[in-house]
Amino acid sequence: AMLAAVVLAAPAAQAAPERSGAGAVVSTAAVTEAAGRSYTATAVTGNVRTTLRFTFNGGPKLTRADLDRVGARLGLGKGSLHAAPVRTARTGAAERPSATLRCDKNPSWSNANGTLAARFNCHHSTINWGFKISARVQSVITGNVHESGVSWWRNGRRMPKNAGHVVGRSYHFHGTLKPVRHADHVQFQDYMTFRVNIGGRPGTGSLTWAADVTAKK
Repeated sequence: AMLAAVVLAAPAAQAAPERSGAGAVVSTAAVTEAAGRSYTATAVTGNVRTTLRFTFNGGPKLTRADLDRVGARLGLGKGSLHAAPVRTARTGAAERPSATLRCDKNPSWSNANGTLAARFNCHHSTINWGFKISARVQSVITGNVHESGVSWWRNGRRMPKNAGHVVGRSYHFHGTLKPVRHADHVQFQDYMTFRVNIGGRPGTGSLTWAADVTAKK
């Protein structure tokens, strides 16, 4: 599975994901306004990738030392947090091979931003997924989390998205993708936004994850 917070690029012939992330492009106006005040960190575990991004309301740019202090608080490796690029590079699912999701197994992938779990329930032709924001990221969130709802593709075809939620920061996000059958290639992603306060500086944060799996009995 693969998590991403700039968003997973949509399969060929599909519309790009609805939110900024591994394949989406951030609007020019938003980028210009946030120039010098937006920071991002991507964490990868195996085939799982997430990106955390936050934009301060104002104030001076963070120095490298500042970024490393904030990164340490969030559980990120030294040098992981950096100024957000003016435009997000398009990242395709072909970067890594699709992870195999075996029937009735319960793998999970954790990094500094959160934990994704997924299960291929071959008896009911579904994938059940769950995502939890890490405790350290939760510690800087000051209000509810606005989740867009999982978008997903099966064998390159866009499927109806899961419902979104507006919930507390400790919520265990979860949902079901169906139908999914043996040998189906499934890509799915979610996007969340929230208010943050980091070192006394308020701002807006976002977290995107994306996964790429192949269901197998």
